[in-house]
Amino acid sequence: MKKVYYGWYVVAIAIVIYALLVGSIFSSFGVFVLPVSAELNLSRAEMNTAIILITFGDAVLAPVVGRVLDRAPAKAVMIAGAIAYGLSMVTLGLSHSLWLSALVLVLCIPIGYLGAGSLTSTVLIARWFTAQRGRAMVLAGLGMSLGSLIAPPVIGLLVESYGWRTALLIIGVAIGTLLLTLGLIIRERPGPDDVETVREPVSAIHVSDRNQSATSPVKVFVLLKTPQFWSMGLSTALVQGIFTAVTISFVPLCRASGLTTLQATSLLSVTGGAAIAGALFLAAIADRVERIVLLSGLFLMSALLNAVLLSGSGYPALLAAAIMLGVGTGTITHTFYALLADRFGTRSFGTVRGLALFVASGLSMVGARFGGEMFDRNGNYDAMFMTFVAISLAAAVLMFATRFIRRPIAGA
Repeated sequence: MKKVYYGWYVVAIAIVIYALLVGSIFSSFGVFVLPVSAELNLSRAEMNTAIILITFGDAVLAPVVGRVLDRAPAKAVMIAGAIAYGLSMVTLGLSHSLWLSALVLVLCIPIGYLGAGSLTSTVLIARWFTAQRGRAMVLAGLGMSLGSLIAPPVIGLLVESYGWRTALLIIGVAIGTLLLTLGLIIRERPGPDDVETVREPVSAIHVSDRNQSATSPVKVFVLLKTPQFWSMGLSTALVQGIFTAVTISFVPLCRASGLTTLQATSLLSVTGGAAIAGALFLAAIADRVERIVLLSGLFLMSALLNAVLLSGSGYPALLAAAIMLGVGTGTITHTFYALLADRFGTRSFGTVRGLALFVASGLSMVGARFGGEMFDRNGNYDAMFMTFVAISLAAAVLMFATRFIRRPIAGA
């Protein structure tokens, strides 16, 4: 019986980690809105501040955690992150102080989220895979979609049965223990007997990129002066911000178009299904097509998505938009991670990934705010969609231009 390459076990662990973290922190946030706001006498805007605090903490701490991952054992970072996650949830369940809860949201939960797996998982996959890096990254991203499908009903049942405080205690202990166990058993790097086998031809551009990967960590100030970091990172962050704004606005847009709440939420389910289908399809081709070309095409799809929403508000147009929204959210981020690993090498990947997340998180917050401002001023989303078409086209051009920019210097 042929031995399974251990890297695929790393991918399986990453799927579980993404499902646990994304599902319990982001996807299930809405489950806590009503009970928490009722008990603590908070407005909806004040409740939504919790997500902003977590996102801000992710943005600020990602470069720090990424740098630590390039210098310290990933296993130690995962263990520390798992403990931080568990303690954070337990503290939120017990806390009666808004200031303490805010501190946990902006500091402890991001450390747990990034360290226990969100950032660490991608670093480990980059280390374990070379020829099939794109496929491995995209498959790991399936955990985010699975978490969105599985976690909300399970956590909703806990809240309904035991109350939100006890639910947080259960989540903290149960998921914290699972994350700690995964951190203890995972292997960090391939050994002499671990050989990544490839059955199909790999795109030549990827082989070229791998041969030029840095063999020593890239210094932060050198990285920030590297044109390729900005052409890839800024273009991707712009489109990620667009997808965040469109996702937030999608249900209100559907309701304004005359759809019932059930029809609108069913389209969100379509988005989740399209994310999984898109990821599975991309996993089959991710290492056969040049990643820059692939991402440029996905950015053009973002322009098409916003053009469709601008030109039509009927159910067929919204259905098509839901499919494109799902494909984009399910494929862009992890394809981008694979490209970063190709271009900057695995020794610097934690730092590069952390800085890229800082840029992406900032633009996601700006995109969400921009969408709301455009609706408040105009009474519709037309100006937002027109702006997003232009930005998506510019992002596609910027990403494609990376092909003509001098590559990072190995070991810089």
